[in-house]
Amino acid sequence: MLKITSEINEKELEEISEIKKYFSRIFTIIPKELKERFKILNISKEKRKILKKELAFLSKENQLKYLDELERLYE
Repeated sequence: MLKITSEINEKELEEISEIKKYFSRIFTIIPKELKERFKILNISKEKRKILKKELAFLSKENQLKYLDELERLYE
């Protein structure tokens, strides 16, 4: 686990590999319609949380495909 203290300045913070990796990822917003469809899936809250994180890194088209497949799996 990364521990950040007040002794680290901004420049040093930008050089930490975990932070670089985090900000190099492309985030997308999960549209409201997909969130609603996601809520009705028959899965646990824990699994739903994990899957939402995966959706956040996909394009909207891939989010739709992913959700379509999840709906087929959990019918």
